[in-house]
Amino acid sequence: MTPRNPGNDTRGPARNGQGGPRGDAVLTAADVRRVLTEEIEYVRTNPDLDPLRRGGLIAQLASVALRAIELSTLEARVEAVDAVLRLRKHHQPS
Repeated sequence: MTPRNPGNDTRGPARNGQGGPRGDAVLTAADVRRVLTEEIEYVRTNPDLDPLRRGGLIAQLASVALRAIELSTLEARVEAVDAVLRLRKHHQPS
């Protein structure tokens, strides 16, 4: 799946020396959600794509986005549990 054709992308990647487009690292589920949101919007508004191709790409990206949302929620819950466990550890009577 390649929603973008680099040869026809007039926006071009704005690199700042950190390796990725716009230098934004994709390290967490929230980062994946952000990138997917950008890509879905790009595909949705690309007039050069065949409508059937556009629909298929959006469906694929949306499926991945839903999974990223689930993982983001799970990440937040794990971080909350971890924080509570650290507090309990530091506040245990000797």
